[in-house]
Amino acid sequence: MSELFLIISIVMALVLGVAGVIALVAGRVVLPWNGKVRQARVWGAGALLAAVGLATARLVTYEVTVPLLLGGLLLQFLAEFFGGRRARQAE
Repeated sequence: MSELFLIISIVMALVLGVAGVIALVAGRVVLPWNGKVRQARVWGAGALLAAVGLATARLVTYEVTVPLLLGGLLLQFLAEFFGGRRARQAE
């Protein structure tokens, strides 16, 4: 069971890490996400932070892992609900 948790957490960390890098570089979220993300780069930073938390879960104590995960989730939440509205295109 421990090996299964290790494999799942590594795969999740890789997926979140790649999605975070793409969101930081390209400015758009590539994963299916509930709702519209207003600040894709902030979402990408949160995804990278959560990926680091997942990747280090087996190496460090929960006092380090939990703040990393919660910080990443907080950034993803803020990116979805707060931020500048996109300007409408002139028709």
